[in-house]
Amino acid sequence: MNKDIIANLKKMIDVNTPIIYIHDYDFTRVDFLLQETLGYNTEILEWSPALGYQRIFCDEDGYIQRNKYSSGKNADLSDVLQNWYNEEFVKGAKYLVLRDIQDGIETPKVKSLLQMIAQRKLYDLDFELTIIINSSINLVPKEIEKYVSFLEIPYPDEVEIKKIINDHVETNGYKDFDTTAIDTLMPSLKGLTLFEIDRMLDMAMSSGGTLTKDDKEMILRHKKQMVKKSGVLELVDSPEDINSIGGLETLKKYLETKSKVIKRIGEAMKAKVAVPKGVFIVGMPGCGKSLCAKATAALFEAPLLKLDMGSLMGKYQGESEKNLRQAIKIAEAAAPCILWIDEIEKAFTGVGGSEILTRMFGYFLSWLQEKTSSVYVIATANNAANLPPELKRKGRFDEIFCVKLPEDEERKQIFEVHLKKRKKTINISSDLINATKGFNGADIESVINEAVEDCFINEKNLTEGILLKFAKNTVSISKSCKKQIDDMDIIFKESNFKNAS
Repeated sequence: MNKDIIANLKKMIDVNTPIIYIHDYDFTRVDFLLQETLGYNTEILEWSPALGYQRIFCDEDGYIQRNKYSSGKNADLSDVLQNWYNEEFVKGAKYLVLRDIQDGIETPKVKSLLQMIAQRKLYDLDFELTIIINSSINLVPKEIEKYVSFLEIPYPDEVEIKKIINDHVETNGYKDFDTTAIDTLMPSLKGLTLFEIDRMLDMAMSSGGTLTKDDKEMILRHKKQMVKKSGVLELVDSPEDINSIGGLETLKKYLETKSKVIKRIGEAMKAKVAVPKGVFIVGMPGCGKSLCAKATAALFEAPLLKLDMGSLMGKYQGESEKNLRQAIKIAEAAAPCILWIDEIEKAFTGVGGSEILTRMFGYFLSWLQEKTSSVYVIATANNAANLPPELKRKGRFDEIFCVKLPEDEERKQIFEVHLKKRKKTINISSDLINATKGFNGADIESVINEAVEDCFINEKNLTEGILLKFAKNTVSISKSCKKQIDDMDIIFKESNFKNAS
């Protein structure tokens, strides 16, 4: 068990914290944490809606055991709390673990009793009861927040992951285990809980008889599902190559420079090189912002986590802030990684008019400013006009780039990239380049897709003339979004944004 977690829990107990909240669904792991922190001879009582009272203890072999505890066996949560509050004396440290009580914690009687027990704990020297709430759902009523301290259980670091891998190998007796597989699999296992890692290793070993470098793809497939279950992040495939982006030469060179630091982040930190924070990319839709995020992950050789800002917004008090903290916690555990925040303006436009948004924005800014982890943030926005100026200030991101509509040479490169993907070789003349003036990358791709489809249906070879015909029939973004383009030009001139081209 991580020594920092044990130290934090001991400190909370030493300073007389009335209620300690542990948000974790791995109850067995929490049991071991409590035993290691409180001592294996300490009596720990547990109450849950399913089983009522039980006593938790550790047997001679070091395994956690439970047995029935007769007192208040059939009592509900309010009865349990009422009985403890009515105790005249609770001398000697007592620990009551309440498991998965989210369905009952918001009833008026329970909230009131928790308040009164907390106050008695603080002011009555003869009342030494500490309540530890362990729940798979993070839910704390506002009325008791001031009495609660949250114990954060971080995701396993590399030392813990290596230990659980070695424990699996030793338990299963794999004598020919290739130890170099650990380094190969480590990035795929980071950002998962010990419980999830344990399941992954079981699956890997059951399918191949041992653990090898070849298990990386299987682990990544299942990791995508696990990350998706968080509801706030998605693990995205990043097959794109930086050379598959037409134009944006300045941005591409910038990212290639940063990749040299991220790939050698350990050496860079020892040399006192500042850990790269990230980049903010502003520009019109279809101009390559998302493509840049995917290509950066491939360039950095790091996983790409996509944060959907819309999914953060919850209907319950404090849920949105909790979702943001959870997303950042997962990203930091998976570092080095790319955290892609797409269309960030959808979340933070209008900050100031909403108390929830203001708190989330403040937390996000503080994290961006102070983070020391190798989470490289790529934030993209279609329109930065209404974003708070604090987000666009240097220090939050290393650089802010503006992606404008591609110029002549860039459009030619975009044509070449898409034609190469389709194994087509066509001379791109100035007529085609001029006909696509005001097109973005998505417009050009659409022209090629329609032309290739037409040639397939009519059994013709693709020619520049056919491309030119479809280009002339396409309504480009410069015509459909003229006002937005004009606004973007104004923002670019008035801001300190760097031209991505």
